[in-house]
Amino acid sequence: MKKLFIYYLLGIIVSSIAVAQERKEESNLRQYYSGKFGFYQPGDGLNNGLLFGIDGVTEFIHYHFILTGAIDLYPKQTISIFKDPKPDVQQQSMILLPLHVNDGYQFFNAPLADSRGFIGAGIGYYFYFYSVEYRSTGGIIPSPTTQTESKSGGSFFATAFVRFLLGKIFVEPRLYLATKKEDSVSGGYNYVVNPTGFSISLGFQY
Repeated sequence: MKKLFIYYLLGIIVSSIAVAQERKEESNLRQYYSGKFGFYQPGDGLNNGLLFGIDGVTEFIHYHFILTGAIDLYPKQTISIFKDPKPDVQQQSMILLPLHVNDGYQFFNAPLADSRGFIGAGIGYYFYFYSVEYRSTGGIIPSPTTQTESKSGGSFFATAFVRFLLGKIFVEPRLYLATKKEDSVSGGYNYVVNPTGFSISLGFQY
């Protein structure tokens, strides 16, 4: 069921971006894609950082409605996701990859100012890829050794957003409500990945 949902989600996102690249414009349909970057404040030790993203957008003009498929990227090295007791971390990196589909409603339109606003919500699935290098002690005579591990996983999330457009430039505040993912590395060190948080991005529509 989970794999089916992910394949379905990927299909919608890829299709949305591919169709948007054709830049078709009919009487009731406008299609485009956009790129963005911004500030992301997630939960449980992932720490603040930069978020990047692309999306494909189909706008139904007469119905004041948009449908989007999006991929975001959050890379980070300075994180603190371990519960107590914590390992002696030497080096680590996290890549968070949320994939989501959204719909939105146009709540204002000012043609003279070439500006519009959309509010909406969506669902998705996030992947994380984590690698860590840490020091541990073991053996009859304890001595420090270096352990290196890589972990990956993911879970579902919901999202809500507002997009303010001025010409082709937009600002997008977005809320992520994610399911926590818990795992551990050797030595019984437990960690939590929780992408629940808030972002605000600046982007450009093509």
